[in-house]
Order: sequence, then C-alpha cells, then structure tokens
Amino acid sequence: MDPTALCSVCVEAESKYTCPVCTARTCSLACSKRHKLRTSCEGQQRPSTFKSKSDLHHPSQVAADFDFLNSIQRALDRATDEPHGPLRPKPPLDHRIKDICNNRGLVVLPAPCQSSRAGQNHSSYNSDRIIWTVEWVFNGSITYTARVDESLTIKDAFENQVLPSLSTPPPSSDAKAHPLNLVYHLRSLEPHSQSITLLPLAAQDTLSKALVNATILEFPTIQVSIVS
Repeated sequence: MDPTALCSVCVEAESKYTCPVCTARTCSLACSKRHKLRTSCEGQQRPSTFKSKSDLHHPSQVAADFDFLNSIQRALDRATDEPHGPLRPKPPLDHRIKDICNNRGLVVLPAPCQSSRAGQNHSSYNSDRIIWTVEWVFNGSITYTARVDESLTIKDAFENQVLPSLSTPPPSSDAKAHPLNLVYHLRSLEPHSQSITLLPLAAQDTLSKALVNATILEFPTIQVSIVS
C-alpha cells in the first residue's frame, strides 16, 4: 500500500478523509479528533481566511465556497419557515380591533414587520374594548405602557401607569401637595405628507375618545408637557 494512503494519525489503516484545512488524511472520526487535538487544527475552513489568487481556482476551494453559499441559503430558508424566526410574517390586526377603529375613523398604519415599534405593540381586544400599547413622550424620555384600557382617561393612564415608573420623577410630582399642570397632545400622522400633527387632548378624555378621527403608527403616541 502506498504510505501516503495511510492514516496520518494511527499510520495503520487506509485513510478515508482529508482535512479541508491542512489536508491531513485520517481513517476515522476518532483519528480525526486526535489530529485536531494534536495540531490545534480547527478542521473547518473559515470563510474569512485569506486566499491567494491561485487558491481560488483550486477545485477544493470552489467546493468550499459552494458549501458556504449553500449554508447561508439554508439559514435563510430556516428563518423564513420558523414560526418564531426573525423573518416571520407579522400577524394581522385583530378584525374586532379593526372594526372598532373603522367605526371611529381611526386609521392605524402598520409599522414595518421587523421594526422595533412593531415588536413593542401588544395591543389586544378584551370585552368590547381595546387594550392599547401607548408610547408616552415626557420630560425628555419615552415610556411604553403595554396595557392601557381605552376606557381610562388620559390623566389617569398617565399618572397611574407612567409617573410611578419614571426613574427620575419630574419636579413637583406630588399630585396631592403640588399637582402637576400637564397638557396632552396626540401625535397624529398626515398619511399623504408623512408629517406629524399634535392634536390637543383634554385630561379627562378617555383614550377611545382621544383617538377618534386620528391616524397613528401601529399604536398611539401621546406627548405630555409641563406648563409652568
């Protein structure tokens, strides 16, 4: 037997496998593992490893490139097929929510499927009401509340769900001793111009009333300001 055909590790059996990195020949999985330990060889080519121009035309390198491209395609296919994969389609808006919005003249523009805004939306339907995710812009920060019952007033929703969660309470946040003088505006989009209009809201308006005839992106954004 040709000595070059023998396993380079045990030097007894006929070799069957060739290392794609260093071309060492081995006869079995056990010998292949010993080869990697002995030589600190990874046993797998890195796609980012520099290759000379002459190497690029070698049949083994062409095959390696083909396998690498195939692995990318398989990963993309898996991501598309996985129900929890990053490319999963966005579930449609609950038809009951859609019906309520249509009756109120509320237009809900969907955010791109893979955007963070789409991922933050946990709005749902419960007992003939919409439970909204709401974005609050206040005192230089943005806060998201995941479950705001649309029957709540703007004032109650903000003071009960947002103010207590702020890491730095605003000045005079003691509602009993020194109540804040706040004004509320809903950010409504102009679909054709993509500009934003601030619609004034009364503190005692319910969220459902505040959203009548508005246009929002995925879920409501309410801007809160302190008036001195």
